[in-house]
Amino acid sequence: MQKEDDIVTFETYYNPMLAEIIRTKLEANDIPCFITDESLGILYPVYNQGGGGIKIKVFARDLEKCKQIVANEPGFSNSED
Repeated sequence: MQKEDDIVTFETYYNPMLAEIIRTKLEANDIPCFITDESLGILYPVYNQGGGGIKIKVFARDLEKCKQIVANEPGFSNSED
């Protein structure tokens, strides 16, 4: 069972620009978040998938709200990456 203050991975992306856009959208909705592992994808795009992608981290308590925000935005689907 996760605690509300645990930091969890919301989504993993292989497109750095999409990850930044989603991070900005989440922050605009008062959800604190940050991106990890973006350096590998930016410096060495060929190795991005092997490195696990770019991750957006949020508090566990905000996870469901994040899913709703992304689901309601056209073009934010991770499957379009």
